[in-house]
Amino acid sequence: MTPFGKVIRKHRIDRDMLLGEMAEALDLSSSYLSQIETGKRSIPADLADKVARLFELNAKETRSLKEAAARAVTEVSIKLGKNTTTQERMLAIDLATSFARLKPEQKSELQKLLYEARK
Repeated sequence: MTPFGKVIRKHRIDRDMLLGEMAEALDLSSSYLSQIETGKRSIPADLADKVARLFELNAKETRSLKEAAARAVTEVSIKLGKNTTTQERMLAIDLATSFARLKPEQKSELQKLLYEARK
C-alpha cells in the first residue's frame, strides 16, 4: 500500500465510510479506488484535492495528503495546448530532460518561481 493509500484509507475508516461510498462520492468505481489505495493504479492529479474537499480536511491535513500523493508519483506529464508555442514546448522538454541534473538549490528556486506564478 502506498503512503497515499494509507492516508485516504485512514480518513475513510475514521469516518465510517465504506470504500464503495467513497468511490461514489468521488465519481470513481470501487475497484479503481481500491487499486489506487493499494498502489496498483496511478493517482489522478486532482484526486488529492477531491478527497480533501470530500472529507473537509484542514490546510495541514490537505498538505499531508498531497505530500503522500507526491511520494507515490514516479512519472508526470505536461499537457500542452494547441496554442503552445515552440519555445514553450522546448522549455517543457528542457525541464523534463534536465530535472534530475538540477542542484537542490536550483530546484528550490524553481519551486519558488512556480509558487509565485500560481498566485
